[in-house]
Amino acid sequence: MAQIARILVPVDGSEAALAAYRLALSAARAFGAEVILLYVVDSSALDEIVRLSGRERPHLMHEMQESGTKLLQSLSQEAQKQGVAVRVDIQTGMPDEVILDEAIRQQAGLIVMGKIGRKRHRRSLLGSVTERILEASDLPVLVVSPGPA
Repeated sequence: MAQIARILVPVDGSEAALAAYRLALSAARAFGAEVILLYVVDSSALDEIVRLSGRERPHLMHEMQESGTKLLQSLSQEAQKQGVAVRVDIQTGMPDEVILDEAIRQQAGLIVMGKIGRKRHRRSLLGSVTERILEASDLPVLVVSPGPA
């Protein structure tokens, strides 16, 4: 098995994403790997919120990025306390496309992500972003359930 040097962890604040993050920290310690935390502002969700709320896109975008920054700061501090090297990134776009592009750009050896994200799609067992990553990724993908409520 090839050594895993970088683990990409898309996070959105959902329970499943936080469970994935915690498992990724354990894996990173075991492999001596770096964790790359990625927060994606979903451009289609942003457009839909702007359309439904009538709010201005730049203001809403700023709020979403600020929320992502706070989440990433909190999670990166936790990783550093555990002695895990961590990098953070915020991007805007279609989440599955951004995640796959970032995995390639960062030369990740593993993607660890939650089973169902913040939107909590119930029409299938997996969240739609997770499903698309599983279908399209050439990298190993570890999907983590949030655990019992």
